[in-house]
Amino acid sequence: MSQLYASLFYQNEVTEIFSDRALVSYMIEAEVALAQAQAQVGVIPESAANAISQVAQTAIDQIDFDALAVATGLAGNIAIPFVKQLTAIVKQRDEDAARYVHWGATSQDILDTACILQCRAALQQVESLIHQCYRTALTQAEQYRSQVMIGRTWLQQGLPITLGHKFARWASAFHRDLARIDAMKARVFTAQLGGAVGSLASLQAQGTVVVQAFAIQLQLSVPTCTWHGERDRIVEIASVLAMVTGSLGKMARDWSLMMQTEIAEVFEPTAQGRGGSSTMPHKRNPVAAASVLAAANRVPVLMSSLYQSMVQEHERSLGSWHAEWLALPEIFQLCAGALERTLDVLQGMQVNAENMQRNLECTQGLIMAEAVMMALAPHMGRLQAHHVVEAACKTAVEKGLHLKEVITELDQVKAYFSATQISEIFKPASYLGNIQDQIDAVLQEAKGEAK
Repeated sequence: MSQLYASLFYQNEVTEIFSDRALVSYMIEAEVALAQAQAQVGVIPESAANAISQVAQTAIDQIDFDALAVATGLAGNIAIPFVKQLTAIVKQRDEDAARYVHWGATSQDILDTACILQCRAALQQVESLIHQCYRTALTQAEQYRSQVMIGRTWLQQGLPITLGHKFARWASAFHRDLARIDAMKARVFTAQLGGAVGSLASLQAQGTVVVQAFAIQLQLSVPTCTWHGERDRIVEIASVLAMVTGSLGKMARDWSLMMQTEIAEVFEPTAQGRGGSSTMPHKRNPVAAASVLAAANRVPVLMSSLYQSMVQEHERSLGSWHAEWLALPEIFQLCAGALERTLDVLQGMQVNAENMQRNLECTQGLIMAEAVMMALAPHMGRLQAHHVVEAACKTAVEKGLHLKEVITELDQVKAYFSATQISEIFKPASYLGNIQDQIDAVLQEAKGEAK
């Protein structure tokens, strides 16, 4: 992506993890772990592994990235020219050790393992951002638990809710995101080492112990069997990120709609140069929401590529594996960027309680029609109560009256409720159902895990 757009859509730390230099660093780490594992079980001399490890400490600064880029286009993957360069670097220090660089492995072993190392590092950043979003949403749920606002369905006014309930629902989504991430770690953070076709025939009888030692060196799970042709691990990581990004998109859609001029219930944080227009000085645009929504729009397209890439030919694919190199880093970067911008909004969201109250009243009591119906239902039956209130709503709309005025004059209602009782029924705060219980449950869930 152009650097001009990176600050709008990406997140710095995750972008760095998926940089060219970082990728090569993770590949070097995988090669070192391979050499150390093989020396540990006696496949290669310990002196060779030590030499490779020592050279690797500064090898990244000796890699010719320009030459690597050119050679990658010819070789079909970065590992082939990378191994040649690394071998040459090791040879300068220890010619005998250079013979054992990349011993028994294939390109995909190093690339897949490096990819898993990248994912692990990037997911730590993502997880940290989700934790911060979660904690902030919990704080806001508590702060605004009694701030009544209108709940909307099909973009129309529905029934009263509270802003705290909206935050609690968002917090609950973050909690589920964290649970999904935790559940998949042991499964997806798995080493890959299979040699040419997954048999590790090049290591003969020592293949199994080398794989085990290799995984332990990198603090990764030991694979039951090679997985280079089965891409569910990569897709699972990306799928969880896609769900996170989709949830963020839902939140951004909500707060951007609540920022509309006619609604004006919440606003993104202000800052110099933020949210303005090149021609309309009065504008206050939801720029964070635009960024998050763009990510939520883009990630499903990238996910489609990864799902299609699961259908691979035999023991190594032609093109499907390669497509992951484009899609997975961008999914990580977009997800992390969306999280960073969502956190900024959650922490600095400006709330206009007066406009929330104004919007509650703009239908002249129609939003409380269900409350009136349910109050009448025990006395005359739900269906009859529905007919009475529906007729009253039509009268109120036709005559431009507040629904409470019409309801108060109905004999069917006077028979059961006083004017004071009717006024209580029409208070939005009196028809919030179990919202406070739900908020308590979300807050209690967080407290339980903090112990």
